[in-house]
Amino acid sequence: MIKIVPWQSLSVSGVRSIFALITLLLYMKLIHHPFRLNPSVIFGGICSASMSITFVCATKMTSAANAIILQFTHPIFLILILWIFYHKRPDKRAVLTCIIALIGIVCFFFDKITSGGMLGNLLAIISGLSYAIMFQMKKMKGGDFESSLVISYILAFIIGLPTAVHETLHTPSIWLVIVLLGAVQTGLATICLSRGLDAVSPVTAALTSGIEPILNPVLAAIICGETIGPMSIAGGVLVIGSVLAYSLSQIKRPVSAG
Repeated sequence: MIKIVPWQSLSVSGVRSIFALITLLLYMKLIHHPFRLNPSVIFGGICSASMSITFVCATKMTSAANAIILQFTHPIFLILILWIFYHKRPDKRAVLTCIIALIGIVCFFFDKITSGGMLGNLLAIISGLSYAIMFQMKKMKGGDFESSLVISYILAFIIGLPTAVHETLHTPSIWLVIVLLGAVQTGLATICLSRGLDAVSPVTAALTSGIEPILNPVLAAIICGETIGPMSIAGGVLVIGSVLAYSLSQIKRPVSAG
């Protein structure tokens, strides 16, 4: 849907955030969840906005497959975050997963040598880092996932407003896609993510989302006729394969290891 909308990246990210915010606020009112404001919530909101904006920009600059697979490096960043900041030393499986995924990431940069494609790949990786922090937001002292999302949607709207006011194409089909991007793909999706994080560990949640980088390239190929090069395919197999293999190994282990 991001590919279909003929707007600038910041415009797409900003305008869809309005509908995401409406969806989230309705949900918070329904469950009587108060809005909280503290440094942890603000930090989470900045990271969430960074994840959203960089991913939209990456999807516009490089292939949708490249963007989503490189963003799927977030479990690797999450493992590193838990190691550095929470002193949870990764096991041999985690280290091996990081190494294989890193090799896969390198493959993408051999396949996209244009400046736009290169920048898109880099933004997708930054999105992955920001996404990893999102999965840890509920574990932060003073953190509040929903409140951070409210801040992130407001930030994305403010950042996207200067370009959005200059967009000239406003057909019903474009606005339908924008509404779906905001209410369903962003708002409803993050609500489901929030509820899921209440039930499983951040690493498990990050790894379980592996269905996304598998379906995304397929849908992009069917709907937009978009394909990726052989090196990107090889990189995707390494990234997704290594991360999902690690996911399966974690599921068989005691919960305390996650």
